[in-house]
Amino acid sequence: MKLVSFFRDNRRRFGAIVDDKIFDLTDIEVDGQLQNGLKDVLCNESALNELERLLSKGNQPEFGLDDVSYMLPIPDPHKIFCVGRNYRAYHEVLEDGRPDWPSIFPRFVDSFSAHQESIIRGKDDGDQLDYEGELVAVIGKHARHVREEDALSFVGGYTIANEGSVRNWIGRGTQNCPVKNQWRSGSMGPWIVTAEEVPDPSALKIHTQVNGETRQNGGTDMMIFDLPFVISYISRFTPLAPGDCICTGSPGGSAIEHDPPGYLAPGNVLEVSIGGIGTLRNVIEAEL
Repeated sequence: MKLVSFFRDNRRRFGAIVDDKIFDLTDIEVDGQLQNGLKDVLCNESALNELERLLSKGNQPEFGLDDVSYMLPIPDPHKIFCVGRNYRAYHEVLEDGRPDWPSIFPRFVDSFSAHQESIIRGKDDGDQLDYEGELVAVIGKHARHVREEDALSFVGGYTIANEGSVRNWIGRGTQNCPVKNQWRSGSMGPWIVTAEEVPDPSALKIHTQVNGETRQNGGTDMMIFDLPFVISYISRFTPLAPGDCICTGSPGGSAIEHDPPGYLAPGNVLEVSIGGIGTLRNVIEAEL
């Protein structure tokens, strides 16, 4: 099932996508309770069953895919984590050998734009705006001290991210927070595909294009630390809650790797596609 968060008629809504139509499920009740959003739905098996039942009846309000304003799939996650340099395509990773531990860092919610919303190239040393197409795991239930062999059972679904970076800020201090957290420098969406529709998250193809030109073409089988390990590892140092997002790393081909670097410019169209999930599309806009 594809689940989507969107804005329509001055109201935040959520629904499911069937045959290129969005069925509005905002006002459904489960056990007499309204669901506040997809965080509630993902962690509630009864809610998911009720969604499927309502969709099978086919009498919910519906909208076209282009008739809504998309929101982040989870508009208000408690935590967003990213895994840096997690693909074997990165030459410095190959040269240094496999790291012993993953490089984990957090991102702010407002560092991401939604599907079809502009990505912002900042006006203060922001012209080295890079892209990184990534698979995102959305947590579906509370997780703490999770074993690797159980980790995928805590995933509610999957979405796509452009885990954008502003390379101008590399080396300004010892941490990469300013590089990775600039306002609306990345994007996430367009929707969540529930976990049962992605039987093997290690066998997905990632394809990133800029203005129709292929820049990244890899697969999740190239991860150094696979998703079960990453979930288990993160859950050892902090609890994970429904709706939390884990960006799992990006294959080679980002802008900084090209000669000359192919950084994103205003007007560029960025598309990140992952097989079985969809295509995240954004236009680059200069900050005023």
